[in-house]
Formats: sequence, C-alpha cells, structure tokens
Amino acid sequence: MDSLTPQDLFSPSKARQQREQAADWAQIDSWLSYKYSGRTVPTFERNEETLKVLRELAAANERADEERMVLERVEREAARELEDVESKTSNTENEKLLEAIKHNLTPDGQESLHALATTAVILNTPTTDPETLAHALISHTQTSQTLTNNLAHVRTLQGYLKKQHALLREQLHTIQSDPAFATPPTLQRQTTEQIRQTKHLRAKIREHEDRLMALQNSGRAAVTPASRGVSSAEAIADMLEQQNVLDGMREKVEALEREVDMYKGLPADKEAARREVAKLEVELDLLRRRRDDLFANLVS
Repeated sequence: MDSLTPQDLFSPSKARQQREQAADWAQIDSWLSYKYSGRTVPTFERNEETLKVLRELAAANERADEERMVLERVEREAARELEDVESKTSNTENEKLLEAIKHNLTPDGQESLHALATTAVILNTPTTDPETLAHALISHTQTSQTLTNNLAHVRTLQGYLKKQHALLREQLHTIQSDPAFATPPTLQRQTTEQIRQTKHLRAKIREHEDRLMALQNSGRAAVTPASRGVSSAEAIADMLEQQNVLDGMREKVEALEREVDMYKGLPADKEAARREVAKLEVELDLLRRRRDDLFANLVS
C-alpha cells in the first residue's frame, strides 16, 4: 500500500482511494483469518497487485462456496425424493408379495410363517435366515445361563452375609449384656486419683531437687579448710539420705505413671470407656482362643 505524502493530504480523490484500500485490506485479512482457522497467516507484500489478486481469489472462493451449497442442497432433495419413491414402491411390492404368500399357504404354513416372524422380532435379528436365528438363539441362551449363574452366586453371597450379620448382632448383644465386659464403676475415680497423686509427687520431686541443690550450694560455700572433714561428712550423709528419699519418690511416681498409662487412650466419658474396655476384652478373648487353637493344632 502506498504511503500518503503531504500533497495527498490535500487531494480528496487520493484520500478516498486510500480509505477504499484500507477497507479492502481489512476484508482480506478477515477472510484469510477465517480460512486459516486460527493458524498464523503467512506474511506477504502488501501492494495494489497483491490486493487485486486476493480480491479476485476471495470472490472466486465465495462463488465456489455458493455453488457447492446449491449442489449439496439439490443432491439432498434428489436423494430424499428417490428414497420416498423407493420406499413407496418397495412397501407396495412387499405387501403384494406378503398377501400372495398368505393366500397360497396352508394353515400350518401360515402358523409357521407367523412363528418365524415372531422369533425374528423377539431375537431382534435383521433377517429371518435360519442360520442367523440359530446363532442369535445360542447367544441369548448363553447370556441367560450366565445371568442365572451370577444370580445364584449373588444369592449365596447374600445368605452368607445374613449369617455373618446375625452372628455379629449376637456377639454385640453378649458384649452389652454380659457383666464380665462391664467397666468397673470406680474406674474414672481411680484414674482421677492416680493423676492427682502423680501431679502431687512430681511437685514434691521438684521441691526436693531444689532443696538438694540449695544444700549442695550452701555446703560448698560454708565449708572451711578447718571444718571441711566434719562438715563434709554430715553434708554427705544428709545428701545421701535426701537422695534415697528422692529415689523412693521417683520410683513411686514411675509406678503411678505406669498404672495411669494402662488407661491411656480411654475416653473421659464413663460409658464410652466401658465400651472401649469391653471391645479390648473381646479382642483379648479372640486372641486367647486363637492361641489355644494354634497350641492344640501344634500338639496334634
């Protein structure tokens, strides 16, 4: 496209020509973008000759598209008319043929024809060929037998699940009603008391450790070279006595902690704790039975 010069700005004809070319180029760009369907349009030189060729190509393409659409529409209409004619002719001929066959058949033949047609319809076969009907019948028989076997398997599985469900309900009733699986009524009170004692003993241990540390520091500061022997002996005896007391308290705390750990993981609610204990006792009973069975099998 030629660029505008200062002289062209004062020429109405030149400006109109430039506007027309710009509109033509916009139309060509839109047409090329549509034809390339999102792909990159190749670069080319934009001049008057290229614009002329592209306009002629676009016009020819539009005419070809219109001719193709008209041709397709004519072909569809012709095919539809041909199908209508063939359908009418075929239906008429088939009806005449069927009437002729029925008129010349014996009652047994009509009954056989009706049975053959009914079989073809039920088996959903496109033809009444005996071989095709036989293959379809065999296929349906195999499918029916497979479904029957699957149904029997499902019923067996359903019966097994019902038995297991009844057994589980019986075990649940036993767990809920048997006093052996009940949680001791004092469990929560014992747990609370042991936790309280553990906290109290931990506080005592920290107190005695602080006192022991203070005695050690004061003993080291008060001992003089003259009285080092007597003071050291008394301090050591006192320290040993306090250490023994401290060790005894520590052992007691550890014993209480072990007892509390036995109930670790149980819920705070009494009923929930009972159910959890009952569940664990059932598991223990099952493990004992399994152990006894394994031992009996080993002995035998």
